[in-house]
Amino acid sequence: MERVEYELRIIAEKVSVSSQEVVKRDTLKVYDIEVPESILDLGLRHEEQISLLEKVQNSLLALQSKLIDPGYYLCPRCGQKIVKKGFTKSKFHAVFTDHKIGIQKHKCKNPDCDWQSAPTTSSVFGTPIHPDLAKLQCEQGALYSFRKAQTNLEKLTVHRRSVNNHNQVKHITNEVGATLTQAHLQPIATTKAASAQEVILQIDGGHVPTKDPEKRSFEALSAVAYRPEKIIEVDSHHRQIKVKSCALSAQDDDLTTMKTYTLNAARKQGMTENTRVTALADGAQKCWSVILSLAPHCKKLLCILDWFHIAMRFQNVRGAVDDAFTETLEGVKWKLWHGKSDEALPKLELLMTNITNEKKRSKLKKLYNYLENNQVYLVNYKERDQQGLSYTSQVAESHIDTIINDRFKRTKKMQWTHDGAHNVLQIRGMITSNEWEKGWQAPVLSALVGAA
Repeated sequence: MERVEYELRIIAEKVSVSSQEVVKRDTLKVYDIEVPESILDLGLRHEEQISLLEKVQNSLLALQSKLIDPGYYLCPRCGQKIVKKGFTKSKFHAVFTDHKIGIQKHKCKNPDCDWQSAPTTSSVFGTPIHPDLAKLQCEQGALYSFRKAQTNLEKLTVHRRSVNNHNQVKHITNEVGATLTQAHLQPIATTKAASAQEVILQIDGGHVPTKDPEKRSFEALSAVAYRPEKIIEVDSHHRQIKVKSCALSAQDDDLTTMKTYTLNAARKQGMTENTRVTALADGAQKCWSVILSLAPHCKKLLCILDWFHIAMRFQNVRGAVDDAFTETLEGVKWKLWHGKSDEALPKLELLMTNITNEKKRSKLKKLYNYLENNQVYLVNYKERDQQGLSYTSQVAESHIDTIINDRFKRTKKMQWTHDGAHNVLQIRGMITSNEWEKGWQAPVLSALVGAA
């Protein structure tokens, strides 16, 4: 075996800034420099990296903790002078490691007063949890089930940490979401320089399993606002929205919250009283209600029954029509595509009379009712397609699967309250809108200090 000739020492030094004199030197870790026999020997393993980080943190915390000011200068009880009385060990949870730091204790100098302090990270800073860790917990709690989030966090830090248990992840996610709930209700003004000529709004809903024993689920609404020039082509079959603002609500408040959030989302994209808004929806009355609330705030509001959902409805009823009537059904769809709803609906009604099977006729009847109830929102889709104008939500249809269904319907065992689902959605919405990285600090700090 080849003899080790060198070693690598990881050293922490406390140095005087003025004189550059080394006041204190600690050797944190010594590594033998050996020939790596496999890729596993190259660099540090995951657990070793966490261990080294913990040593570095402890070295820094030992120096910082002596400088922590608990805020006591006179006895709060009798007003006399106070003196130092050792240190109290207090918990501190960093992103990847847990620590105990010593904070200066005090006692009253007056022999007749028995006041003394026992400061902690919570009493001094409002929380023992570093905001960067809380941010990570929120992201995991918003993207995955709380138990899955715990597992993911444990994989990052190699071993289990009590601060990352699923109840803590649930708690901080809910607290931050509740803070964002109030922040998102604040009105947003659009500057003249940021105003847009046109804004597109797409709105849809997804179902969330509920804790209410009398119901199976409740509906959460999701809206995405963007400028048409922000749609980019990924390839010949796919497009992507480059910049967007999301609005999400699971509140049971007659759409009050959703209307406010949607207005703010549209304004973030530059909607003013001089902006044209093109709004696409699946035909649900709740969606139209939210969309129509924008009318007083824009120059013109064009509401369109989304062609993607129309096509899906026709796909679903195709099995209800015999081969002899398939061409007729396609003819109905063709007329709708060309904006001839006044001809399409009578043709569909006539088709129903030729279907003798009650179950199949019922499917066609549902399609007819769907189109009739939304006839005012039917447009000439072919014309808009030729002009390069929006007429389908397909570009953002996966938005509902990504932002609602992936979190609430994939975890079948979990049931939700309106507030719980709503709070999670606020974080998911910020992540989807690419606003989380810039805007997480204020709500996380507020939630941590408020919770403490």
